[in-house]
Amino acid sequence: MSADWDMPEGQSDVFAFDFDGVICDSVGENFITTWHALRALEPDLPATPPAQLRDQFISCRPAIETGYQNIPLMQLLLTGVTVSDMLENFDTLVRNYLDANGLTDADMMNGFGVARAAWRDADPQGWFDAQGFYEHTFASVNAVADRAIIATTKQNAFACRLVERAGLQVPLPRVYGLERLGPRKKRTVLEELERRNPHAVVHFFEDRIATLEKLTDLPRTKLHLVDWGYNLEQHRERARASEHMDLLSPESFAALIQGR
Repeated sequence: MSADWDMPEGQSDVFAFDFDGVICDSVGENFITTWHALRALEPDLPATPPAQLRDQFISCRPAIETGYQNIPLMQLLLTGVTVSDMLENFDTLVRNYLDANGLTDADMMNGFGVARAAWRDADPQGWFDAQGFYEHTFASVNAVADRAIIATTKQNAFACRLVERAGLQVPLPRVYGLERLGPRKKRTVLEELERRNPHAVVHFFEDRIATLEKLTDLPRTKLHLVDWGYNLEQHRERARASEHMDLLSPESFAALIQGR
């Protein structure tokens, strides 16, 4: 893995950006991809998802850590699990679903990736048009692109395509998608970024508070929860009350980066 690292080095401030929920708003594309992936598992499902499913799916997005988890999430919603139950008991519900159906995380990852690739290859413009972006982040990210990486649980090839689509200047070898994150995912990448910049402050921007709360022991990483991503008011309140992170609005995000 170490031979694959491409990172800024010897800086006083370096920047690590999550992608989905910070730069990319992919929930619309995820919804369609997930329906295709679920129909591959259950061919009797109709071509068009139920009308109410999209709103329920979007409401559950804060529970998702990585894209393939959308498949069990959607199936559970179809079986009557409520949004509130999903948000409160997501990990247990997903694990029980996979065990009951003889499925693994690898099965879900493959199914999600195949469905997404099939759609993208058959209708590349439609696939790209389904992506959303938080465009207010572009100028700030590009201002520090030579000192930045992107760390995301989105599959690497798709993340790189979207970085290019957005016109971001972070070099593609510094995009760390799901397959490149290492054994402890974003922690592995952040530890390496600290190691290569021994006198730097590492700024990590994320929209999922559960991810940040697992990283509070990193000695030189400042943790930032953004308020425009896939989180709830209760998560933002936790960030406000925390000694280990701060909560950023679009304005304070831009100001922080411009100051460095």
